[in-house]
Amino acid sequence: MKKTVQLLLVICMLVLSAQLAFAAEGERETIQTGADLVPIHRLAIGKPLYMPPNDKAPTNDQLTEIVFDASRKARSYVMSYDAVAESIRAESSVDIKSLDRVKAAKAFRENVGKYADAYVIVTVANNSTTIFFFDVFKAGTNELLYTYEVAAGKTGRSGVDTKDTYMDLSEKFYQHFEDAAQKQAKEADKKNKK
Repeated sequence: MKKTVQLLLVICMLVLSAQLAFAAEGERETIQTGADLVPIHRLAIGKPLYMPPNDKAPTNDQLTEIVFDASRKARSYVMSYDAVAESIRAESSVDIKSLDRVKAAKAFRENVGKYADAYVIVTVANNSTTIFFFDVFKAGTNELLYTYEVAAGKTGRSGVDTKDTYMDLSEKFYQHFEDAAQKQAKEADKKNKK
């Protein structure tokens, strides 16, 4: 009886450790060398690089809304793509929503510094696994500051290409981004106290 319980305990530990090992591969974040996330208080959302994998998946405009709606978990101010586009149109008479993707992206990058400290571009790769890449750039210089990669799982019948899944992945980004900024701030405080 005692050996059976020990054996079951070992099996449970192996299963849990295997699950944790595979779960850790699903997320990855990188803070670029020398990047300072602490002064970012206003974050703008750029147009995602995304093609819906099927008819049931959210559209590009819906993904933009999902990324903005997920910002309710963020402590910093997040500006929607529509708000940035409207501000650019009002100030410079350029309607980035009516431009082609390349020209709209260029106009966005050139003007977003007036409204935000940084901006995030979401890239979604839909192959056998749906992977979100969140890239945060410094507004004005377009310098890459932070990247966060998260995998949703297998696509197809499993139904990972849904609004709820995309919302969960976007919320994870905001959580990790703000945790990274807070960690940097704490490290800077410790350094200044010495």
